[in-house]
Order: sequence, then C-alpha cells, then structure tokens
Amino acid sequence: MVNHSSMLPPAVAFEQIVSKPRLDSYRGYWKVGRDAAVGLYMWNGEVCGEMSKLLSYLEICLRNGIHREMSFHVSGGVDRSVHWWDGVAGQLKPEARSQIQKVRDKSPHVLLSPDEIVSRMSFGFWPNLLAWIAKQRPKVASKILPAHPLSQPGAKLNWFNAPARQRAVRQFLEFSEIRNRIAHHEPLWKFAAVLDTAPNPATQLFPASTDEATTLARFERLMKQYDEAITSLSPLLHASIRTSSWRMRLDFLLSPRGVRRFKDCRHVTHPTALDATAFSDEFAAVVQRDMPVKLRDERGEGIFVPT
Repeated sequence: MVNHSSMLPPAVAFEQIVSKPRLDSYRGYWKVGRDAAVGLYMWNGEVCGEMSKLLSYLEICLRNGIHREMSFHVSGGVDRSVHWWDGVAGQLKPEARSQIQKVRDKSPHVLLSPDEIVSRMSFGFWPNLLAWIAKQRPKVASKILPAHPLSQPGAKLNWFNAPARQRAVRQFLEFSEIRNRIAHHEPLWKFAAVLDTAPNPATQLFPASTDEATTLARFERLMKQYDEAITSLSPLLHASIRTSSWRMRLDFLLSPRGVRRFKDCRHVTHPTALDATAFSDEFAAVVQRDMPVKLRDERGEGIFVPT
C-alpha cells in the first residue's frame, strides 16, 4: 500500500516554502487538511501552466489581428505592418500612448519596426485597445474578429450596438485579469463576482465562487468563453487547440476527478516502473489506482497518466 502523501514535501516544510497564510487559504476554501492542501496547491500550479498556453495563443492571435487590421486601416489597405498608432495618436487614450512610448524609450537610439513594438507590448494592452477599436472603429473590429457573431453580414446585433459590443469586449478583458493572476501567483480557483457595468447601478452576472462546485462551474464558463474568443479570431486555430493533448489535459484537471486526484495526493508518479508485460498485466490496477506510472523499455522511460 503506497502512502501517497509521503511522496510529497512534508506539509510543515511546504508551509515554510509557500507561506502558511497562502496554504491556509487552500485549507479554508476547500475544507481539507494539510496534505490535501499541498496537493491542491500543486493542482492550481498545473492549471496555471496549461492556462498560460491557452492565453499565449489568444494573445498572439489577438495582437497580430489588431496590428494587421489597424495597419491596413491607417495605410488605406496598402501595408499590413505600419506604425498605425502614430496615425491615430490624437484619438488613442493617454494610457495606450504612454505604453507605446515606454517601449520606444527603452531603445532610444534604435528605430524600432512596427513588429518589434507590437511584440514588446504586454498582454493587457491588447484587450483594452480592442475595447477602443470596437467603439471608435467598429468596422475594423469586425475584421479583427471575423467569425464573431457581431461581425456577420446582416447580423441584428453588430459592433455598432453598444451593449452587445461591451459584452463582447468584456470576455477579452476577463482574460487579461486571469493572465495577471497567473503572473502574480494568485489562485485561479478563487473567482470574484462578474458585474455588468453597463446599467446603473451595475448588475451581477455571475456570483463569486465559494466552494469546489462553484469553482468548477466558473472554470467551465471560462473555458466556454475562451473557445468563443479563439473561434471569433480563427476557427482553424480553435479546432487545432481544442483537439490538442494539452487542452484535453486541462479539461481533465478541471473535472471533479482531476481535482480529486490532487486532493488525494494521487498526482505523484507511482515509484514502481513497469515494463510492457507488467503494464499489460496490471493495467486494470493502474487505472483503479488513478496515479501516473512510469513505463520502461530498452529505449528508456516514459509516463502513463490515467485520464
């Protein structure tokens, strides 16, 4: 009988590594003991890692789409990469102009190309810029997000409709907030309430998460929003991401079984490596044990993870 918790860093030592208050937040929210809290802390790290991959695709696709279409817009359809921000500088918000200037100021003796400036802007710059474009340049927004419902010819609701436009942009702004939480090592599972600030007073769209069930429900909503956002930018990219092995792994992590594996400290690799014959003979036991296991042959070792 394997003691799964003994394969983890001792909880007391782990508290000293990540701080007791940080680990206590897991114990209180998930209502678990120390060992389970350590497992859930590692679960959050795994979720953050996979979510970062998703957000990197979103960022690249969004920023490149904005850069391309704004370049075409400013150059009259001639060039897909120009310093378009200079052409609309008088209309851009001061914060956007300031962020662009900061990038330029870091290389005062070099004339940065448009692509170089774009590559050095932070993730948060783009959703905010999209909000400005959607309001000030609705036709450009429809080209940046060609598969979005608001971009479809003859759509009853389009980018000229303020409430619909605000709802569409809010999705991208939420991803910026998720990216910030990952960067600052904050728990992704602790969701704040989502408010619709269009009406006065603001109305609540989704309540804050309070336990495992509501956390997984909010993650389900987040993943649905991600799929919609990526599809609006590029249906082909979404199809590729949706069938990737790491997206499937994230879906598993965000399932009750995925959470339970880490809560029960079964995410650590079983210490015994199996060859092909032993793996075949013990397959049912491996699946029932629900732990990663090392596989070994003459070429080396790999890991099998039940999902």
